[in-house]
Amino acid sequence: MIKKIYEWLFYLIENTLTPEKGDYLAKINTGRTKTAEDIADRIVQERTEYRRETILNILTMVNNVKKEFLSQGDSINDGITIYEPAITGVFTGETIFDENENACVINARITNEIHKILPQVQATYSGLTLDNGGAVIEKVIDSASATVNEYLSPGKVITILGKKIRVVSEEEERPETWITFENEDGLNVYVVDDPIIVNDPGKVVVQLPLLSQGIYILTIKTLYSNSSTLLKAPRFITFKIKLTVP
Repeated sequence: MIKKIYEWLFYLIENTLTPEKGDYLAKINTGRTKTAEDIADRIVQERTEYRRETILNILTMVNNVKKEFLSQGDSINDGITIYEPAITGVFTGETIFDENENACVINARITNEIHKILPQVQATYSGLTLDNGGAVIEKVIDSASATVNEYLSPGKVITILGKKIRVVSEEEERPETWITFENEDGLNVYVVDDPIIVNDPGKVVVQLPLLSQGIYILTIKTLYSNSSTLLKAPRFITFKIKLTVP
């Protein structure tokens, strides 16, 4: 049995691209992406005879040589990654290169040296599960009262902050109707008349309808998953804090 000497912590998010309930995907708890500076610092830490600036200069020169080789159509195996130039698209008969159909790309894959260390990795569940694909409303800021997660001022502007909250509706529906405020009586008040000022994955700014006095639950319905993928069915993101129209 291979000894586990490395550990990858992971958490679970709901798999919203399949119809099955209770279907999750693992996400690694990664830290900050390491850069050439981090590589140089690690080498200096382990081999103090090398200067950080010298290592960074060498890494830069190595990358420049790699770019030159790749631009000439050469493949590269640097011991970690194999880079292979390729052309995408289909050619029919003697069709020439068509920039609308074809593209020059670089394919990359890891070497056997990396495959050898993977059996030494232990995957450990962190205990955290993010439902709804990680989509969440984290904060609602009311511009008129300058309050956070508390009041709603009818007819004024609120800023909704969170993750994956961009409103993407189905073709036959207007996006603004997918933002609703449900009162204690179960009545849904819809946002209408093009009130969405900002519509980003992490921030939605919207003008409120003329809500009557009461307590409301905010829900965003959206097909948004990420910049390149839409959900098969709408996702409902409900703010866990009730908001008040005084």
